[in-house]
Amino acid sequence: MIRFLKKAVVFAAACLLAAGMLTGCGNGIDPSTIEYIQFEQPEEGQDIAIFDTSMGEITVLLYTDEVPTIVENFKDLVEEGFYNNQVVFHVQPGVGVVAAGSSTPDGNGGDSNTGKPIKATYSNNLWPFSGSVSMICYEAGMLWNKSNYCDSRFFFLGDSKVSEETLAEMDEYNFPAMMKNCFAEYGGVPQFGRNHTVFGKIIDGMEVVNAILELDLRNEPVDITNPEASGTPEQLNNNRPVEDVVINSVTLSTFHAADYDELDNTPTEEELGDLLYRSAEEEAAKEAALNSAAE
Repeated sequence: MIRFLKKAVVFAAACLLAAGMLTGCGNGIDPSTIEYIQFEQPEEGQDIAIFDTSMGEITVLLYTDEVPTIVENFKDLVEEGFYNNQVVFHVQPGVGVVAAGSSTPDGNGGDSNTGKPIKATYSNNLWPFSGSVSMICYEAGMLWNKSNYCDSRFFFLGDSKVSEETLAEMDEYNFPAMMKNCFAEYGGVPQFGRNHTVFGKIIDGMEVVNAILELDLRNEPVDITNPEASGTPEQLNNNRPVEDVVINSVTLSTFHAADYDELDNTPTEEELGDLLYRSAEEEAAKEAALNSAAE
């Protein structure tokens, strides 16, 4: 399992494959059909999960309708008490990753509601913006028929600024203006798109995730922005805080707007409207430039 774990949790590898991801991201996706639901106001009664941790509470909005198999696996494990008293098994400050969901502190204790790895599914409407919650996906299968799979292990994505270089690559590979602008304004890790399944978003407790990212770790973090960087298995797979962060329990509930004065990672309707309008203008300008060049 450790071989797959390296692929799943050594996020350096994914981050250094930016060009490949960016060119392939749009394959089979009509950009005009993407709904940026992570920036919309939640619906009354939408599924949520409340993580009670030793650092504070984290409330996650679940996208059950978008990736039902993934969310049902998570919810079933919650109902079983699987996540209770688990520790955060890996922290990667360079990309804002806080990984949990293993029954063992070394990160190797993944499970599922079937006892077998679950084939990963992805929604065209969910992307790894800051605040997203994603299943850790790893490649498995026969050499000629490999697919991505996941289990119980997941990661919170804290505040992570997207570099100007990556934004320029998104322009170069003709990413939708709205997607690029969302990453530019709200942060995230575009390289994780279509690699790790986004199934939720933090709507309260973002400060808890960011605080975990600031904790002292058992090993010096690897600089994943350096292509020449290398590290020990502990640095790459199992770099826990010196003092364990414990998930005491996870509770399933439903969203009610009256319970929240303000939502993390969620713009106001006016802010979202401005972003949509600006992005539409950029798309129109790109289209005009392409038409002009073709004449």
